Amino acid sequence: MKKTILILPLITLALAACSKPNTDTHETNQAPENTAAQTQSMQPTNTQATTPVGDTAETSLDWIGEYKGIFPCADCQGIETELELKADKTYELTQEYVGKGKNNESKVKGTFSFDPDHPSVIRLDKAGENRKFFVGENFVEARDINTGKAIDSKLNYKLQKDLN
Repeated sequence: MKKTILILPLITLALAACSKPNTDTHETNQAPENTAAQTQSMQPTNTQATTPVGDTAETSLDWIGEYKGIFPCADCQGIETELELKADKTYELTQEYVGKGKNNESKVKGTFSFDPDHPSVIRLDKAGENRKFFVGENFVEARDINTGKAIDSKLNYKLQKDLN
């Protein structure tokens, strides 16, 4: 009985010692936060608030190049379309209405920009009628001019990148 009475306080003491917070560990946990704050304050600040964080079509895809395809046409066989996107954010858009005779080709040049609200969508300037295109891996797809959303149709509105 005396042994049981002696063992019980020893077990209680051992359990109490295990549950005490370790001040050394607590101080160690604080150090990385201070270090991170100091490191962060030493880094240059970005003055552009509109710069997207993370990967976007503009930063992670090889979007520069020529895209070709045939868009649907209500009164012809199709609209043969070529869109060239250049590194300086200029473009050249060429369209030919197939089956409509001669002189049915149009060519416009201008600038484009990536939409800040939808970073995978580009918008052509006024010369390109403010058309919008989704930029994907080796393709662009025409989008609704007003919303930038996919066109609700089973018809093909994609232009494939010329990889040659």
